Amino acid sequence: MKEEKKFISIDIFLGVFCAVFAVIFLVQALQFPGQVGFFPSLVLAFMLFFSLITLGIGVYKTVQTRKGNADYANPEMKRFPFIVLATIVIYVFCMQKIGFFVSTAVFLPCEMLLFGQRKVLPIVISTAIVLVFLYFVFVMQLNIYMPDGLLF
Repeated sequence: MKEEKKFISIDIFLGVFCAVFAVIFLVQALQFPGQVGFFPSLVLAFMLFFSLITLGIGVYKTVQTRKGNADYANPEMKRFPFIVLATIVIYVFCMQKIGFFVSTAVFLPCEMLLFGQRKVLPIVISTAIVLVFLYFVFVMQLNIYMPDGLLF
């Protein structure tokens, strides 16, 4: 109970950090001459918007946990981001060894299972759609070949 009273959601820190980052670089991007700064300003404005949403979610999680209505402070939820980071590192390493498309075909279902999707059909369909889309856009249209490995 005492840990719940001290709990501050990591989303608050992330939201504040991203908002400060976006504001600093948005001010600089607005000083670019002519139309050069339009796209960076647009991206940074979106980043600011979503960081404020993240900040709001963090405040909500903190308030709910301190009231005892939610359990965002449990150790299982604290470990989850590290598990996701580990799978991404493994994915990047495997991409170099076995190729982009094969490692992506393994990574996407693993991540979906990790995030709670248990139905096989949506996992297979969404993985296939993503792979076909990436192949069509990058390989067929843009002629950009993804990292090859031992398999493909």
